[in-house]
Amino acid sequence: MLWSRFNGARGRSAIFCHRLAMVLSLWVLSHPAVANAFEQDVASMREIYLNATDGDKKTIRQAIILIRKLDAKYPNNPLVTAYLGGALSLRGMDISARPLDRMRETEEGLNLIDRALRRLPHATIDALEPTETRLVAAYVFINLPDGVFHRLREGDRLVKELLARPRLEELPAGMRAAIFFAGATAANHYDDSVAYENLLKKTVETDPDSRNGKKARELLKKVTE
Repeated sequence: MLWSRFNGARGRSAIFCHRLAMVLSLWVLSHPAVANAFEQDVASMREIYLNATDGDKKTIRQAIILIRKLDAKYPNNPLVTAYLGGALSLRGMDISARPLDRMRETEEGLNLIDRALRRLPHATIDALEPTETRLVAAYVFINLPDGVFHRLREGDRLVKELLARPRLEELPAGMRAAIFFAGATAANHYDDSVAYENLLKKTVETDPDSRNGKKARELLKKVTE
């Protein structure tokens, strides 16, 4: 199995609030050599994508180029398609600059994420690759400006699916913490203070030393001030 860190964006990104940290065990294909190649490609793709979420235009362009190549290598793979959609959505971070172009680029990315989600068979909702695909989509949807892109409701639905995932407790701690933090973020958008505080506490309890855990602890302090 390949284990790798999954980090989200820092504050410069309008799509992601801060850097996430979670440990993933990727889906293993039936042929070991193919599995290793796919996992290595995904790990490389993820690292470049997550660097791009910091908002550097050059890094975003590099991420898009790389992920397009992987999309050609693994056509119709939902996880790769979701990451490509996420990378294109990053082009729309600064909606105030060239708003029409940025909006078109983000909409293109959102359409790819929608395509990735449609490709996920419901029977594999408890598999790790579909879970990662939904998590990538959820974080994009719940952090986009809802007044512009209107994706909060869909992101909240995905978060609820992740929270209701079969055998959620068997996921790596970092991944569970990322799901709980996504739930807290969605709850905050809907002014659900009870769910917000509860999910922040679960984030801290699940992975206290991760970036998610530390950020959740900071937010909990503000709740009690």
